[in-house]
Amino acid sequence: MNIGEILLQSYQILKSVKIESYLLDSQLLLGKVLNKDKLFIMLNRDFNINEEQENEFLQLVEKRRNKMPIKYILGECEFMSMDFIVKPGVLIPRPDTEILVEEVINIVKEKGYTRICDVCSGSGAIGISIARFVESAKVMLYDISPDAIDVSNLNIKRFDLTHRVNVQASDLLKVPINQNMKFDVIVSNPPYIREDVIPTLMEDVKNYEPMIALSGGEDGLDFYRRITKESVCLLEKGGLLAFEIGYDQREEVSEILLKSGFKEIKCIKDLSGNDRVIKATLE
Repeated sequence: MNIGEILLQSYQILKSVKIESYLLDSQLLLGKVLNKDKLFIMLNRDFNINEEQENEFLQLVEKRRNKMPIKYILGECEFMSMDFIVKPGVLIPRPDTEILVEEVINIVKEKGYTRICDVCSGSGAIGISIARFVESAKVMLYDISPDAIDVSNLNIKRFDLTHRVNVQASDLLKVPINQNMKFDVIVSNPPYIREDVIPTLMEDVKNYEPMIALSGGEDGLDFYRRITKESVCLLEKGGLLAFEIGYDQREEVSEILLKSGFKEIKCIKDLSGNDRVIKATLE
């Protein structure tokens, strides 16, 4: 069978379960099997593949047919123009989160901050990106998930940042508090989806991505409350706390920050015009 024939078969399989990205997904999966880029796949429809490659490809297509996220199948996700390793058990980085990272990078450079903490760090995408773009930054990643710790370590090594980025298991910020750590910046994309919204999420998300990284409790604000309270113990005076938020959480998160002694509370919108990032300074 050649590339054109096997792709046609894949298109039909994925279209049958209403996967809108069936074209791109099929090309990416075949590229993974053949170790070729998308351009090669598109330009070489007559290229023959062997039976072993055909079987491997169709096994991956079956995973996608069952709505496993394409990033998990590929084992990689692009974020901040970097290819991060991702695996089931760790949240897939989203483009919207780049708004948070870019904002923090700008402030870190402007203020000359060096001690950065990324809590609920998952794959490490936020903290590692900051370290990659700010050469003076020393970053600590904290997550409670063993999967997150493992994947973060892989990504730290992938980007050759073992000298400036470390990851440690912690229930939010308990470990650094016990160690009397101090930071200039605490950044987080915490779980913020309300419990009653979880069942309405796309199958790709609710059936495969870790619930621990999605659910923010009954009102979606559990982690903002805890992280804000714990950050007061860790941030230097004038230090920055920056969160990703849900599109409808600006007022509630701002109020949490205000009550905990933060000032200069500002909200930044994403490219769709939705509230996406809140940043504040500790008095």
